[in-house]
Amino acid sequence: MNPDAAPSWFASIHHFGMRGEVGVSLFFVLSGALLSYPFWTSFIHGTSNPTIKNYSIARVARIVPATWLNLILCTLIALYFYDIPVNFNMLIAGLLFINSYHYSTFFPAELNGPLWSIGLEVSCYVILPFLLYPIIKKTGTFLKAFTTLVFVLIVLQVVVNPWVIETFMTSEDGKGWDKGLVGGAKAWLPYWSINSFFSQFLVGSIAALVIARLRKNIMPASIRFDIAGAVLLLAAVAVVGVRLIPGAPDSLTQQPYLSPIYAIIMAAALVCIAMSRSIYKVVDNPLFVWISKISFGVYLWHQVVQNILQRSFKESYVYFGITDLGQWTRLSMVVIAISVAIAALSWYFFEKPILQRARRKVSS
Repeated sequence: MNPDAAPSWFASIHHFGMRGEVGVSLFFVLSGALLSYPFWTSFIHGTSNPTIKNYSIARVARIVPATWLNLILCTLIALYFYDIPVNFNMLIAGLLFINSYHYSTFFPAELNGPLWSIGLEVSCYVILPFLLYPIIKKTGTFLKAFTTLVFVLIVLQVVVNPWVIETFMTSEDGKGWDKGLVGGAKAWLPYWSINSFFSQFLVGSIAALVIARLRKNIMPASIRFDIAGAVLLLAAVAVVGVRLIPGAPDSLTQQPYLSPIYAIIMAAALVCIAMSRSIYKVVDNPLFVWISKISFGVYLWHQVVQNILQRSFKESYVYFGITDLGQWTRLSMVVIAISVAIAALSWYFFEKPILQRARRKVSS
């Protein structure tokens, strides 16, 4: 939607809508927390840790089949319907989940830009056990484990991130979103690096450790956690609304999505919500629980739907291209409805059966 053509009351909605990209950061925080929690629960209670084999099977089953299906179909649709030739470097890099390490392969499918993040997510999956197992083995106490994680986060932020930016800065030749996806990737890299995204993932892991420790003490849910959680969520919205510049690294941290500032605020909110009396009920409502089940499919398919709609039916359906608010609303509803429908079908008939077989293999 072009906000200049919309009523004045729409300006604030558009402002925050464009900044909804921080959902990517929240995804990495949640992912880091959810995948770390079984490890930290075992650590806190002194029980046996999840095995690398079971962890790996679960991750492969959850990510690989759905991503491969999406990437291959996007490549074929682009070739046969829109005469976009196959870039085999991009395709192979995407299938191997290493696309995010070079601007020439960063976006592995012309029709589906969001696939860029999957490679970084898989990299976080790989790194996580190599970090957690030594900490679990060597520290022995919550305080030492927590201190070690915070120390690693500080090193990634203060030492590694400036080095990555200085060492791997892309050239100005062909750089910029006006040059296409490859030019856009050159503008994003090296700010959109594995260092930044694993830092956000690690912040989620720290939150999971804190939650596991609090729950061991069988602390009763306290209204103080509700109040703190609400304040933190409002703080996150305020920081994003005031400071975030869409599609650009933060001027202070030189990382996307206000990392690690936003990630830390949301991780703290996650701890408070997990220990709250009432807020958790808002988050765990039946609709949100169902959406969470199909959410990976929504992420994989929503921009495919958008791009097909734009290329085949509505040429102006691009960033800032729609000037009629009613038309924008109808197009948005169509995209949401089709994306959710595809994601639901993918979940019930493709993703869920694969996960069930993987879980049976893990339990056997």
